[in-house]
Amino acid sequence: MASVREDGELGAGIDEVWKVVGDFAGFVEAMGIPVETDGEGVGSTRTIAMGGSSTIERLESLDNDSKTLQYSLIQGPLPVENYLSTMQLSPIGDSRTRIEWSSEFDAAGISDADAIEAIRGIYKGGIAGLQARFGA
Repeated sequence: MASVREDGELGAGIDEVWKVVGDFAGFVEAMGIPVETDGEGVGSTRTIAMGGSSTIERLESLDNDSKTLQYSLIQGPLPVENYLSTMQLSPIGDSRTRIEWSSEFDAAGISDADAIEAIRGIYKGGIAGLQARFGA
């Protein structure tokens, strides 16, 4: 099983950042990407329309107290299987937040190294998008 972990600092308080990250559709929408949701809370799905193929993800857990959410990949163009991702926020003082975005998965049809790089690129882009919104 392969894994990826990326983190970054954001120039806003944890509660402000959680309003975006803790909203299963809100994070994707904040990146300017079309998203549709089905259901609410744990078990809900989001469909992300990018390129020629949609990605469908399911919210597996959401903890507002620890500012943590987990989601799995149901289908999509990424070359991975058994994908489970975790996003967790932690405060850095009153006005800054650390985001940690990690996952475990099996590469599907490509090497672990290539799958890791594909996922790492998504995480880096997402964190950069949050930094553009909240400051770095």
